[in-house]
Amino acid sequence: MIDTSYMGDSTYERIRYMTDKLNYWTKKYDEGNPEVSDKEWDDMYFTLLEFETMMDFAYEDSPTRKVNYQVVNQLDKVKHNHKMLSLEKTKSLDNVVAFSNNRRMAAMAKVDGLTCSLRYINGKLVSAETRGDGIVGEDILHNALVIPSIPHRINYEKELIVDGEIVCLTKDFHDFKKEYKNSRNFAAGSIRLLNSKECEKRKLTFIAWEVIKGFENNANSFLNRLYKLPDLGFKIVPCDSITPEQNLEEVVQVITSLSYAESIPIDGIVFKFNDIAYGKSLGETSHHFKNAIAYKFYDEAYETKLRNLDWTMGRTGILTPVAVFDPVEIDGSVVERASLHNLDIMEKILGTKPFKGQKI
Repeated sequence: MIDTSYMGDSTYERIRYMTDKLNYWTKKYDEGNPEVSDKEWDDMYFTLLEFETMMDFAYEDSPTRKVNYQVVNQLDKVKHNHKMLSLEKTKSLDNVVAFSNNRRMAAMAKVDGLTCSLRYINGKLVSAETRGDGIVGEDILHNALVIPSIPHRINYEKELIVDGEIVCLTKDFHDFKKEYKNSRNFAAGSIRLLNSKECEKRKLTFIAWEVIKGFENNANSFLNRLYKLPDLGFKIVPCDSITPEQNLEEVVQVITSLSYAESIPIDGIVFKFNDIAYGKSLGETSHHFKNAIAYKFYDEAYETKLRNLDWTMGRTGILTPVAVFDPVEIDGSVVERASLHNLDIMEKILGTKPFKGQKI
């Protein structure tokens, strides 16, 4: 858990502070100007979730209760034909085991891109939409039509709705790394371009991870429906069926290796009930469906050299220490600064105890 002492005296003040901070960081992220790393966002998210659980209380605008994605560009807004909610998250495989309830599940790579929904009628692609806020997204059909991995026509006469992720594969992003530092932001910005000719140059890829409508005759299996997509020309997410007896650490390693081999950027593994009817019976919250959980993981520690400690003043007048270090590339992003919320981290870096009267 991160240090929350600077956030206020009461638990409710700290919950309010973290809610506002996460919503602000999410807004900056969606605008293509992230101010913190994914790990910093997730650390505060999980801390907020712990406080909300402890108090059995959450504000209406909490990121744990709803999806905070906003439409902020000039593309037409479109209302989705199905809810496109977020995922419940965990950093513990033990939580995944408890979640599984001894049922067979699908395990698949959590692709780090921009969620997109495609709709086909009589075999023709008729719509492509970003997730937006989960209810209303953006019309990106003009750009979907220039992405090679998105079929214009398929050999399927009934209505088919496929959800997936728009990404720039690691091997393709090398061509753009000098100008753009983060592949996810690059993909998100590219798919929103108004000029499809420019979008075509960005080497984007669509990776499908769920059939929302279609293949109803394919029994009641989430994976069986997904496995039908390659026959229609789609690329699907690395995935597999797992039993309650399987070692989840090995499952994570296998799917991660498959993803890296295919140059797919990922930030975790999604575990989802393979029994579609059972998954639907669990219902949903305003934030996520209860039929799946995302196991989040992070890269190993990166070595760099600490150069300085700066101090930034927040809106409440509280000073926060910031580490300044030699630039280091982490998952496509060049990082040079990191806020130091936790006193223990500073003590390890400095080899002393700041705030105890010592001179830094």
